[in-house]
Amino acid sequence: MRLYLLAPLFCIFFSINALAQNALQQIESADYESAEAGLRAALERAPEAADAHFGLARLYGEPGYARYNPDTAYTFLRNAQRYYRKLSKGRQKKLDQQEMGAGAMRSLKSELREKGLEFALEKGRSEALLQYMEHYKRLNQESESRAMAAFLALRLEELQQLGRYDSLKNFALVRESDLREYQPELMPALQDAIFAAFFSERDSTRLEDLFVLLKDYPPAARRLDAPLSAALWKKPLITRAEGFMRGADHRYLPRTIEAVYYYHFITGEWSDLVGFQNRYPEYVDSFNLPRAFTVARLAPDLKIGYTDDRKEAYEHYIELAAPVQKAFTALQQLIARDLEAERWEDAIATVERFSPYFGEEDPRVLGLKEILQRPLEGLEPLSLGEAVNTYLGEYSPVVSADGQRLLFCRNQGNNEDIYMAERQEQGWGEAMAVEALNTTESHEAPLALSADGTTLLMYDGGIVKFTNKTREGWSAPRNFFSEANTPDWQGTTAFAANREAVILAARTFDVVGARNDDNIDLFVSFRQPDGSWGAPVNLGPTLNTPFEDRSPFLHPDMRTLYFSSSGHGGLGKLDVFVTTRIGDGWLDWTPPVNLGKEINGPGNDWGYRITTDGATAYFSGGVFGGKEDLFQVGVPEKLRPQPVSTISGRLAGLNGRPVAATIVLADLSTGEEVGIAEPDPETGAYFITLPSGKLYSYTIRGEGMYPTSNNIDLRESTTGIAVKENITVPTIREIQEGGITLSLKNLFFDTDQYNIRPESYTELNRLAALVKTYGLTVEIAGHTDNVGTPAYNLELSQNRAKAARSYLLAQGCAPEQVTARGYGLSQPIADNDSEEGRAQNRRVEIRFRGVNE
Repeated sequence: MRLYLLAPLFCIFFSINALAQNALQQIESADYESAEAGLRAALERAPEAADAHFGLARLYGEPGYARYNPDTAYTFLRNAQRYYRKLSKGRQKKLDQQEMGAGAMRSLKSELREKGLEFALEKGRSEALLQYMEHYKRLNQESESRAMAAFLALRLEELQQLGRYDSLKNFALVRESDLREYQPELMPALQDAIFAAFFSERDSTRLEDLFVLLKDYPPAARRLDAPLSAALWKKPLITRAEGFMRGADHRYLPRTIEAVYYYHFITGEWSDLVGFQNRYPEYVDSFNLPRAFTVARLAPDLKIGYTDDRKEAYEHYIELAAPVQKAFTALQQLIARDLEAERWEDAIATVERFSPYFGEEDPRVLGLKEILQRPLEGLEPLSLGEAVNTYLGEYSPVVSADGQRLLFCRNQGNNEDIYMAERQEQGWGEAMAVEALNTTESHEAPLALSADGTTLLMYDGGIVKFTNKTREGWSAPRNFFSEANTPDWQGTTAFAANREAVILAARTFDVVGARNDDNIDLFVSFRQPDGSWGAPVNLGPTLNTPFEDRSPFLHPDMRTLYFSSSGHGGLGKLDVFVTTRIGDGWLDWTPPVNLGKEINGPGNDWGYRITTDGATAYFSGGVFGGKEDLFQVGVPEKLRPQPVSTISGRLAGLNGRPVAATIVLADLSTGEEVGIAEPDPETGAYFITLPSGKLYSYTIRGEGMYPTSNNIDLRESTTGIAVKENITVPTIREIQEGGITLSLKNLFFDTDQYNIRPESYTELNRLAALVKTYGLTVEIAGHTDNVGTPAYNLELSQNRAKAARSYLLAQGCAPEQVTARGYGLSQPIADNDSEEGRAQNRRVEIRFRGVNE
């Protein structure tokens, strides 16, 4: 029975085997189609025929075959191996003898792995190589290395073409070990690709962006070292940089660490060197750090000051320690006596002697020599007199922009209080304590007064606060910054005249240089839409140094900044400098210029406040007995601010009383609001300062108030203009009652024309909104001066009135709400004999009609 069942199987095996042998011969003779037909037929009869699968593996592995595919061949070969292992020993031996057994299969497998790799490479896609490595498992080391190396190279090329940072970063992280083992030479190119992709939409020279990449992808440290160090030298926010570098491998950032070291070294302070050593132990033997420690130990105690018996120690220290700041301070102390005695040549000789130790291009030494060589200008400080100065001591002067009030701090012994004096015909009146702001338990001092005189910045117990003028007097002081934006330490804070920005001295993580108690920088903060103040922004290394930069005063021209610094070089520990803002931003400034040896001296010079006309500076200075008094001194002509124009007067309602309103300043060329001014809530008096260069409007904004407006053209102004104007502003309710006529002072036409100029749109848009919102009925009335014939002027005035009406209708006002009429020269409001009078007569008025008119 068993022999009867096995006979057919035996016959099938030999039949299939014969087909397989025949197919191999056909493959040898390149008769591929016949070979495939025979082998497919064999598989239909016996799907697990090892020799048939082997034959198909041979067929699909032939490069000359039209459907050549080593991957398919390899699949057939693995099937062949699997089915071969199921055969009996006898049949396995038979296939071995026919070169279709285990040995032939191993040989073909090796051959197909090579062909499969070439096949995948020809596709030129990394995906093909991944599929190859998945398909041809258990590759030998050589094949695996070739495949992985090719995959990595192709994948990098693909990702470079896509230029996506996240994809490149993930590839680098996921394939880090493969890259190090199989393609280490690709690492620089990969890092470059990551760098390029990240900065495709960022600034590769911007310090903050570079550190974002370092934090997000720490392996980029080596690639980032060069641009990071360049950016850090340009913008040396060292403390901020050190925070970003935490967790990075400092060994790959040698250039960046060198920049960090310089700002720890340049102070000359032992503590800064120790701080560097503790943070970067890998570099304890680098940058000549051991010598820096040795020299720091030799520093004389500069707090004691220079004496003759310490001359040798001072000189030896300067020679060893230059160019560190402590050596420069020692040099300043060395020449202090010559400065006090005005022995300028002796001081210059001493500076020249030690100059080589600092280097020929040291800006501090060059600046010091330049100051000493300047000719004298005959400036003589004058005491503010006994009405202000007392035996107690006065300092921290603040002068109102209108020059009528002087606030200062008086030392009461155990307390410091704010005092105020008012200008008299001859000097200042007797100073009186500002009781609303002073306390017995805290120290108070004024810092700055807004240009309009209604907001005071002050020190209150070491905290900068602000207080506003109210009808009842000064409000209770409140913290200037929110808790989130408050610096670690905040000093003098100065308003911009438009109240949209302040400049302040502060200590934060964003100071230039290494962070220590003596490193104070200047910052700018901007008013936010909700009235709060934004986070302070460092004004940059043009103004800020790794040392003290403080006591800012921004002149009402909003361009000229006076401040005190110990880091720019000068005669003493703090000298007063002046710089000018470049462009419309707040971070570009001209190099600071020292105010000279008649203003600055060997000690601390700070707290200078410049009058609106730029001619006079107020400051505190030391007098006999160790106290301070208040003085004034002229400002050298070339160091004065730009001319400033002013508008002042009284703002009141039709009843003559002060109104609760704000004066909004705008650039009529752009329609952009550029600032605000607040009138005195008690008196209605207002004072506005405006820098030259623009056509300004000033408009009243208050709840229920009509937006009365006017303009001042400073586009061609080279000198300051003082405008006196009392402003009367009606309420909307009074307008609705009718019988009120107002000039449209911000409506502009070219001479003898009636085309409305773009500067007029803001005014007309505001009027149109009011007419529509409140259902007003108005007449647009045009008027002219007496130049030209009456007929010509009547036509011109009519055309201008019609043009204004057409504009209002285009903004959605109903035709029945707006009429237009020209009156020519028939209704003058001023004398036509002067240009000023004729200018007043050339006007367009808005006449409001009441409900019953």
